[in-house]
Formats: sequence, C-alpha cells, structure tokens
Amino acid sequence: MSSTVGGRTYGGMTAEDRLVQRRESLIGAGLELFGTQGYPNVSVKRICDDAGLTQRYFYESFPDRAALLAEVYSRCVDTARHATVAAAASVFTEAGISGGAIPPELIPRVTTEALGAMIRCLADDPRRARIMMIEVVGVSPELEKLRLTAIHEWASLIVGIAVGDDAPTSHQRMAAIGLVGALTQLLVEWQMAVTDPITPEMGPELFEVEAIHAVMTDMFTSTYERIFTPS
Repeated sequence: MSSTVGGRTYGGMTAEDRLVQRRESLIGAGLELFGTQGYPNVSVKRICDDAGLTQRYFYESFPDRAALLAEVYSRCVDTARHATVAAAASVFTEAGISGGAIPPELIPRVTTEALGAMIRCLADDPRRARIMMIEVVGVSPELEKLRLTAIHEWASLIVGIAVGDDAPTSHQRMAAIGLVGALTQLLVEWQMAVTDPITPEMGPELFEVEAIHAVMTDMFTSTYERIFTPS
C-alpha cells in the first residue's frame, strides 16, 4: 500500500522520484522531437504534450528549450563516446594489452572498430545524428561552447588511445582536433544529403555511412602512422 509522509510519497514514489521521472520523460520527448522535427520547429507545449506533462512541469526541470536541447545533446554524445570506447577497449582486451600507447600493428583494427562503433551509434538512431550534427549548431553561445567542448573531448580520446599515458605534443593535439573536424563535417554532409543536399551530386548515394567509415578509417590510420607512431 502506498503512503504519504509530509506529502512526499505517492504511489510508492517520492517527490524526488517523480521529478526524475518527469525530467526523463521530457528528455525522451526532446530526443524524439528535436531529432525528427528540428529544434526551431518544436515548442515547449509540443514537448510537454509528447511527454504527457503540463508546461509547469517543464519549467521545474529546464529554464527553456535550449537547456533541454543541451541535455539531450550531452546524452547523445555520451552514448556515442561509450560505444567508441567500448569498441576500442575490446580490441585491446583481445590483444592482451592493458595500457599504454596503441601498438602500431593494432592501429588499423582499433581505428576500424572504434570509428565503426561511433558511426553505427548515429546511423542506428538518426535522431542522435541530427541533434549532434545539425540541431545544436548556432543555437546559443552556451550551446556552442558545449559543442566545442565535446569536440575537444573527442580529440582527447583520440590522443589518449594513441599515446596512452605519454604527454602528447601540440602537433598531435592539433591533428586529433583536425580528425574530429573532418569526421564531424562528413557526418553533417550525410545528414544534409538526406534532408537538404547542397547540390544534386551531394546526395545520399555519395554520403553513405559505409563510405564515411572507409574514408575516415584511412584518414585516422594514416594520421596515427605518420604523427602518433614513434619513428
């Protein structure tokens, strides 16, 4: 039987539990609507309707739509990063390597698996890709800072896999940021090719995820071998 103590417990859930539940419902609605309809086209009311909540409950969790978009974006980035790290770690584990820089002979395999996991994470749920690559861009200075921070965190992940506990050089750091930029732009082009290709030749048949995976694997592998592998 449910009980109420000081108005805090109802149906077996505390007030804090219900707040978390409502917040998660709003985040789920944000993922769906921002990822399918686009951030500019979605109102607070529509988000609340999708979540089955009133607008009063929206503002108990988020000050505005941009704050919700920031949370949805961060969740998408975390999901993609987890998939990438898990794929790279699996290769290291199978090779019996517990730490340190990536051995040169493993570069092609780690690159293929880690990039593949990241790209599949977005391809399997295009809502994530649209939010990460399109909808978050240019919304506000705060979201631009969040997006650029994520880019540098991806670059740090690349550097960490490449050099292990060694301190990277500035040249290596810049190379990693460049690789993230190249991958990001190709994923943007992939999204745009589906919704609004810049020119007829830039359509979906060019920017397939398999092609992006192949191109970026070549770029990552070449960069690792040239810049990150000790001579």
